[in-house]
Amino acid sequence: MRQKLIVLFYILSSVFCLLTPAVSASLPTFDDFRRADRERRTNGQLVTAESLEISTPSADLLLRTAQEKAKDSQMLWGAAELLGDWPKKRAMFESALLASGTNTAIAVRYACAAAQKREFELALQCARSCEKQDADNIVPWLLEMWVLRQQNQSLDAVKPPASATRFQDYGTEAARARIWLLEAAGYSPYSARRIGVLTLDRYVLGMALELARHPVDPAIAPVLLTAAKSMQQRPVFIVTELVGQHVESAALMVGEHADADPQLAQRMDQLQERRQDLQQLVAAIQRDIIDLATESEMVQYFDNVLDLGEETAMKKLAAAVRHGP
Repeated sequence: MRQKLIVLFYILSSVFCLLTPAVSASLPTFDDFRRADRERRTNGQLVTAESLEISTPSADLLLRTAQEKAKDSQMLWGAAELLGDWPKKRAMFESALLASGTNTAIAVRYACAAAQKREFELALQCARSCEKQDADNIVPWLLEMWVLRQQNQSLDAVKPPASATRFQDYGTEAARARIWLLEAAGYSPYSARRIGVLTLDRYVLGMALELARHPVDPAIAPVLLTAAKSMQQRPVFIVTELVGQHVESAALMVGEHADADPQLAQRMDQLQERRQDLQQLVAAIQRDIIDLATESEMVQYFDNVLDLGEETAMKKLAAAVRHGP
């Protein structure tokens, strides 16, 4: 439970607040975001009215921009990712799949979005199709297990192949599609990247946490352990690794004598040490770096997040701001 709270705390208090949808009256600038962030931190709040307002474009702007490029699957996918209204979101996902020739990344994200909206039959149909098209990806199998659990059905029949050892929720690709659409809609490079990356739905992380709730079903513990280890192998986002740590800990504790295993205790210590290192990095960036970074440095930071991973991007940002490591 303590580990889960640590993960959730990180999600809520990451370097740049993860914001929820709101209608923006005008296109925000770097200065708008910086002012809102400083107000939020000064007041000790996770969000403020201004930060909510400037963080998400209007649905009309997104739809109009996407419809102008109706054959561009990336534009359509970006709209599907950013829209909050489910019927419009679903229509955009369908259009993006049609325009892309059934892109696997879009299909996985569509399956996850459908599951979150409790469109379970649609989610299962998409997930099982992705299991065949994306055979080494564990995510569709996690999705299927989560849906079946929501339906109070047995998970015994869910048996991923031995090759399914990669955790790929296509969050990076989805963020790029969102940025592509936002820039086309007139957003500045900084604003498009900030919104495109930081409001990204991380569907599967929440599903994995739910599947790893105590007591973990022994039948799915091996699948969770495979997913957890993959989530910690050079993830793009730090939160993915933190969730992977929690899921691994929960899966390893399955068994009557698990807590007496010295190798298990050693692994738990390693996870705790790594978790503390990541938390210290995030805290240092938030405390010492963010307010000193220029707009161009922050644009480069977000590009580095998607290209190199969030941990490396933070270290490079710190080096740029301090003009040295």
